[in-house]
Order: sequence, then C-alpha cells, then structure tokens
Amino acid sequence: MKKSLKIFDSFFLLRPTLFYPVWTFFLAGYWGGMKFSRHSSNFTHPAGMFWIVISSLTLLMGGAFILNQTQDRETDRTNGKLFLLANGIVSVKKAYIEALLLTAVGLAFSFWVDLKIGLGFLILFVLSGLLYNYPPTLWKNRPIMGLVANSIGGFVIYSLGWITGGGDGGLVFHGVGYTLAGGAVFLNTTVPDMDGDRKTGKITFSVWYGVKKTVFWALMLEISGLGLAFLARDWLLFIPGIVVFPLFFLSAVKHTTDDTVRTTKFSVLALATAVCIVFPWYLVPVFFVFFFSKFYYKKRFDFDYPNFKAS
Repeated sequence: MKKSLKIFDSFFLLRPTLFYPVWTFFLAGYWGGMKFSRHSSNFTHPAGMFWIVISSLTLLMGGAFILNQTQDRETDRTNGKLFLLANGIVSVKKAYIEALLLTAVGLAFSFWVDLKIGLGFLILFVLSGLLYNYPPTLWKNRPIMGLVANSIGGFVIYSLGWITGGGDGGLVFHGVGYTLAGGAVFLNTTVPDMDGDRKTGKITFSVWYGVKKTVFWALMLEISGLGLAFLARDWLLFIPGIVVFPLFFLSAVKHTTDDTVRTTKFSVLALATAVCIVFPWYLVPVFFVFFFSKFYYKKRFDFDYPNFKAS
C-alpha cells in the first residue's frame, strides 16, 4: 500500500490541508463581493470563470507552499512533519519544477481572466512565495513581518474573491476584519513549532516574544476582527468568531501549546463551516481533502493527520 501511494506524493507536496484557509477566505470574499458591494465593478464574466479563478488560485498557492517547504526542510525535519521534502522522499529539484509549473499555469490563467485578478495573483505570489521565503527579505524568519505577510496574504485572497464576485466599493471595510482574524490564527500556529524553530535559527513571533505575548496578541487581533465584523454586519465572520472566542481567551489565560493548537484547528473549522452554509457545495472539497489526507498519511507514514486533537 505504501508503494502504491507514492503516486500521490506530488499532490501532497502541495500541502492540500492548507487550501482550507485559502478557499475559505476566497469564498468569503466572493460572498461579500456579491452581498456588500456599494456598486458593481466592471468585472463581468461568464459563471464558469469563477472556477477558473479558484482553480488557478489553488495552483498558485500550491506552488508557494512547495517553495516554503524547500526552505524549511531542516526546521520541518526537527519538528517531525512534512516528511516528503524534509526526509528526502521528494527531491528539491523535483519540488522546484513542480512549484514553477503550478505557479506559471496559475498566473497565466489569472491574467487571461482579468487584469485585476492577474495583478492580485502576482502580488500574492511575490509576497507569499518570494518575499516570505527567500533572502534578503526572508519574512518567515522575521517575527513582525511574518505576521504582516500572512495577514496581508489573507487580505489579498479575500480581495480576489470580492472582485470575482463582482464587488467594488466597501472591500477594505469588510476585508480588514478577515485580515485581523487570519493574523490571530497565524500567531497561534507559531507556538507548537517554537522549540524546533529556535533550534534551527528560525525567528518566529513566538520564538522572539514568547508564548504569553503571542497568545495575548492573538486574542487582541481576534477581538479587533470581531469588532470590525460586527460593525460591517458581516455575520459570516462574526458568528464563527464568537464561537471560537472562548478558545482564544482560554489560550491567552493558560498559555499551553495544546490550547493554541485547539484554537487554530477549530478556528479554521468554524469559518469553513460558515462558508459551507452559504455555499453547500464547498462540503465536497472540505471532506475530500480531509479524508483523503487522513488515509494517505496513515497508510504512507503511519501518521494520524489531519485530526482535531489538541496536540
């Protein structure tokens, strides 16, 4: 079984479970663009273009996720995760070729659809693929810029959904709430890998400022995002935020890794569930990625992932 699953190694090199926040933010923006825009934009297209944009976004971000792994091999090996590149199962050369192809196709289709979409894709790739992972910026190793890059990346993805949904005016007012909420979740993701990151010289927010300050600022960003969602009457963000708020609060009080992991997982789940309510078809990729990933990692590496365990 392990050998037969090797044919899926290139697919899982994309880290498909990370597509959850990408798809969720894009669809939230798409819904917001249709619902909240003050006036329609000039972005008009056949309904099928939606699928081209979201598919191209998936390819582009898959390429960016691969580039991140090529630079984090030592850290991932120390933290005992992302085995494909970290353990040399897939070569770095093959990873770069796959990332280049995915990025090129994603960018090409995005510019074919619309200039605004194409420019948004380009900004997203430069930010998430290049500035975040490579010198001289190397923002993944900078505590503040790592947070800024991930938060802005979330805003860009939301904006791409907003534009695709035909929205124009009101984007910033609605999008900043998602930006802050995404930043809150990102801060918590830095806590579980803190020891391994420190050993390999990776300076994340939690490594530099410690757990207490990290979970405190995650709570502050969550509260700020909730406040903006309430002012914008964006219940798609507000209701899931209220549901997971107690988890952020407990994490800020208890300062344990288990609490930050639990907060991260259920935050992603809560917003994805809300999006599934307005777009029921979204349940299909959500369930497919979860169960296929669980099957692959269990059979290929005897590793229980993904899961909703606190550690």
